[in-house]
Amino acid sequence: MQVSDVSIVQCDVCGNPKKETNHWLIALTRMDYEGIIFLPAEAVEEPRRDNVVYEDLCGQECAHKRLSAWLDDLKNIDFPSTKKSEAE
Repeated sequence: MQVSDVSIVQCDVCGNPKKETNHWLIALTRMDYEGIIFLPAEAVEEPRRDNVVYEDLCGQECAHKRLSAWLDDLKNIDFPSTKKSEAE
């Protein structure tokens, strides 16, 4: 019997452990960029970069929850005004 060294991966939204049949995604956010990207877990290259936040998601339902949370966070960001000042 061969024992493999498998790290336990859990969904960052619901806490479910990774299984072979799950359709895992990775949500990527960067500290210097206001955006979010979802990729299939197998498409994310190792080693992971320091300036990127990686979140393991067990499927579409948790990806939808994460996107919804990101959109809620977007409401709280103070973006610079795009209107020209009246002095111009």
